[in-house]
Amino acid sequence: MARTRLRGLEIGGIQIGIEVPENCDWQWPEGPVSDFQCLPREPEVHVGVRVGEVGCEDLGGERYAIDAWTFEVARRGSDWWLGLSYNGRRAQLAIFDRDFRTGEVTISRDTARTRTYPLRGPLDEWIVLHRTVARGGLCLTASAVAAEGQAVVRLGALIVPTTNRWLTPSTNLLGRHSILVREERGQLRLFRTPWSESIDPMLGFEARVREFHRAEEAEHPFSEILDANDAADLLVTHAVVPLCDDGLLDQVLHNAQKIAAAARVLEIGKSADPGAAPMAWRSAQLQGAFAPPLGGL
Repeated sequence: MARTRLRGLEIGGIQIGIEVPENCDWQWPEGPVSDFQCLPREPEVHVGVRVGEVGCEDLGGERYAIDAWTFEVARRGSDWWLGLSYNGRRAQLAIFDRDFRTGEVTISRDTARTRTYPLRGPLDEWIVLHRTVARGGLCLTASAVAAEGQAVVRLGALIVPTTNRWLTPSTNLLGRHSILVREERGQLRLFRTPWSESIDPMLGFEARVREFHRAEEAEHPFSEILDANDAADLLVTHAVVPLCDDGLLDQVLHNAQKIAAAARVLEIGKSADPGAAPMAWRSAQLQGAFAPPLGGL
């Protein structure tokens, strides 16, 4: 039997243990995800990795375009089948159980020779999203700022001025404005992700959530605390939910109701600044959170 060793990744308090076989000694990629590696003491998700045939057949599910990559998502019985292809050639095939607690990633021989990180996005995002929701949390399109050591979550995509800044398309599923929120240690907490660029650096990797804001232009400034039902509807509107998973949507609705009942959610009216020229980086629509499925491939 081939020897393996275990590497750890922790995002949003969700620890993933990844087996490293001798014939696939992969390296962490350059970029933010490597900052989330950890000692795999108590993995919540167990992932085996092997090198082998990944096939080329259509999995029969949804397809999402992520830069030059194609991400396939299909259900077979209670299992998830996830394919990742580059320029039409499949690089890896992953199979996970219904709850994303255990899975195996098969990497093509050509891909293994490049020592590629086996959970390269969007696979790591998909795992974290499902485990976050399973644990009562939400992935929101939002930004966060520090306020007396706590996080004020501003729902919606971050608005930036157009002052000589080149903006590149998002190359992941969750988007550069994705944040995770869920209860941990008896508190509602915000978690940074490797993919987010919309969290105040002063908040670190996690922080207690003080309240949620949703701002809109208004003739006269105002501030209103929403009741629990309206607050839950607002959170769902900004939640990232894949189109192909009705079960996940039901859980998101339940989680939003629970979070809204425990947190302050405010609607804030702000006078428009006539000198500003804002441009939204990304839409915050419920069903537009992911890249549109590819057709006819």
